Amino acid sequence: MADRERQRFILRNYDMNHLQSAGAKLRALIETGETILLPGAHDPLTGRVLQRMGFKALQCAGWMTAAHLTTPEPVMTMTEQVEAARRVAHAVDVPIFSDAGTGYGDPIHAMRAVREFEAAGIAMVHIEDQVFPKRASYHRGLEHVVKLDDFLLQLEYALEARRDKDFMIFARTDAGNAEGGSWKEAAKRARAAKAIGVDGILPMTRNRESVERFRQEYPDDDLVMLTTTYYNGMHPEELRKFGFQMICYPLATIVSSVAAVTQLYRGVQETGIAAMDPELARITREEVEAAIGLPEFWEIEKATVESASQSYEGKTNAGYEGAEQKKVAGGHA
Repeated sequence: MADRERQRFILRNYDMNHLQSAGAKLRALIETGETILLPGAHDPLTGRVLQRMGFKALQCAGWMTAAHLTTPEPVMTMTEQVEAARRVAHAVDVPIFSDAGTGYGDPIHAMRAVREFEAAGIAMVHIEDQVFPKRASYHRGLEHVVKLDDFLLQLEYALEARRDKDFMIFARTDAGNAEGGSWKEAAKRARAAKAIGVDGILPMTRNRESVERFRQEYPDDDLVMLTTTYYNGMHPEELRKFGFQMICYPLATIVSSVAAVTQLYRGVQETGIAAMDPELARITREEVEAAIGLPEFWEIEKATVESASQSYEGKTNAGYEGAEQKKVAGGHA
């Protein structure tokens, strides 16, 4: 295919991909019946890299979004969460599931939130039954939930606010872990939410024991269920046996990223050198460049402003000097 024809094909394909709403894409993916893994993506580059790895949907979780803004989730605003999710959604072609907290207030605020997330190109949100304003104590395990009737009212108006019929709203219940709560209460809330028409259920089951206890109280299998998993958690195949088709990783991405940065620069503090395997550095840099579309720009410049240059052969990218130093140090040619 000639270069100009290839460019036109890409543009046509781009337009067709964007005719289908994000919610419709996610619904179609769910209907395949496959287990859907949703890695966390708090920024566009992470989202693009994860899409290139083959993940078919991503999550923009509240804790990690707030962390990358250097603020605790309980004081993060709706606008901040919507904007973070929007940036990720606009960088990828896979559907994005975003945390929508409690709906950010009363029913009228939940309605506004739904419409803002829809307008941002998000496929799905969850709305939870925690108290609002959210409390920082939640992140130390001291959890509080609102009355069931208040939760259902919030969900009802959120569902009515949808302009896109394919936009998905899941009901998240924290009742299983809350003060005065129980997994029986969580199951009760899941059934009540199902009865008013939510698209799926997210019980905050964080380990095998909570998964087993929730499913004992809620053996229903007529609605999509989502769960979270953490480090060294249950395998997706195990979670699927418990009925969870969607599995998200709300902390792993940003915590592992910070761990890698911390390790690298602790080495700089100790030795003055940013130590990293040169081959891994090369592969990772090339992945970043591919993710941001740099090779396509090189090709366009070769056909236009750099047409006098036959190739990039022999040209060196800044940042690879360390690879050459390692060869010399190791006695290689």
